[in-house]
Amino acid sequence: MKLFWSIFSASMAVIFSVNASHAEENSNFSIGLVAVAGSSIYSNDKTRSAFMPSLSYNSEKISVSFEKGLSYKFFDDGKVSIGASIKPNLRPYKSSYSTDLAGMKRSNFYDGVLNVSYQMSRGLKAKLAIGNELTTEHNGNTADLSLSQFFPIYGQPIIFTAGAKWYDGKRANYFYGVNSSEVSDQRTRYAPGSATLPYLSINTFHPINKHVDLFANVNFNFFPSNVVNSPIVERKSSASVVIGLNYNF
Repeated sequence: MKLFWSIFSASMAVIFSVNASHAEENSNFSIGLVAVAGSSIYSNDKTRSAFMPSLSYNSEKISVSFEKGLSYKFFDDGKVSIGASIKPNLRPYKSSYSTDLAGMKRSNFYDGVLNVSYQMSRGLKAKLAIGNELTTEHNGNTADLSLSQFFPIYGQPIIFTAGAKWYDGKRANYFYGVNSSEVSDQRTRYAPGSATLPYLSINTFHPINKHVDLFANVNFNFFPSNVVNSPIVERKSSASVVIGLNYNF
């Protein structure tokens, strides 16, 4: 379940930003139910699926949700937006998920994130998020640069997003490395160094009525050779699908 909450968080980032504007037509609160299915890149780990609840609050400056944490927007002129957030990140894996991960302990952690977005033209937006881990699990840094384009296709809103996440050596090691204390007959010590992870995402939502939205997301992640060469990694890419229903009060 914890692995899938991490997949859910990454997949929902664009969906919640789109749904927020629709939700504000009603009120600031929304609840929902989400179905998630995703593949894992870790050795001998399988594709998993789960149902999860969602809960969020959005105002002009503040947003709160289980998936995205607490965000505050301190500048927005309609074209440029700047804000900061405290974002939860649950463990990348659980040692019980695979025999190849046995004895490898990872814990939940939080990031402090600076968020900047720029509306380049109608429907086209660039985003940059720079984060630092706050809870001393690995003290690593991250950056996420993306470009999203909104297309109405036969009246249905579709958002295509392409981007890349950068992990410094500490963060990449936490996700994909093997520490000296974790060496076993099945795995050798491995430090991947910094890593850049490209991704593609397709998002859509459909208002069923004034209060209810149906939404969906498909997300693809691609991993560089220094990640794939890790003894606990066996795949070059992963995919996830999210389908959910939101009720806006």
